[in-house]
Amino acid sequence: MASNYSVQINMSPNTVSSLKSAGYSLYGFKAIKTSIQGGVPLVWFATKNYLVSTNVGWQEDYQAYISTTTIAPNTKIVSSNAAGVDLGDTMTVDPSGNVLVTTDGTPGAISIVNASSVPYTCGISQEQNGSFTPMCAFPLFGNMLDQMMPVEKVLFMFATNQVDTGTVIYRAYSQGLTVNLTGTTSRTVSFDINTGWSADGAAWASLVPPNADMLPILITH
Repeated sequence: MASNYSVQINMSPNTVSSLKSAGYSLYGFKAIKTSIQGGVPLVWFATKNYLVSTNVGWQEDYQAYISTTTIAPNTKIVSSNAAGVDLGDTMTVDPSGNVLVTTDGTPGAISIVNASSVPYTCGISQEQNGSFTPMCAFPLFGNMLDQMMPVEKVLFMFATNQVDTGTVIYRAYSQGLTVNLTGTTSRTVSFDINTGWSADGAAWASLVPPNADMLPILITH
């Protein structure tokens, strides 16, 4: 059975009012572990529906996808084909671009095999708020195999940039906070319009400075 995860974000009424009047959105990103080079994080979710207590929830449900969109800064990766997968599954792409899922993959990882000579972009989508949204993108060359392992670590930040989910982002728009949920299913953090993010000094949370390179934070090798 898929696990449910959540992070509660607490803010003062003044902070919420200030964020909304200035046009801020709450952005979320998800971490991945892989040996593949050339991958990028994508905007996993974006919302303006935040209040003094906002619960961000997601499930341990995944899809593997392929795309004909080339990875480039600020580009939205659009899925061309996708299929539901579990950890340990392999999604194979045939010469026509059709996909087939089998259970013969590496335990704990999601494998994507390109059984054609056509290069694609590929990655993993994870369920959040009732829909599957891509959280990473990697090059998938012809007749090659990509393997990715989801990590229950999320990165939150507020920003006025208007960016769609699935968009390639290399650098943090503003101060952010990584929240590691390894070994648990829920965390609580806070945000203040002037002092920024806080988790009371907990070891499972780390501040991310504005303009930080997000690749080593969200994609580990």
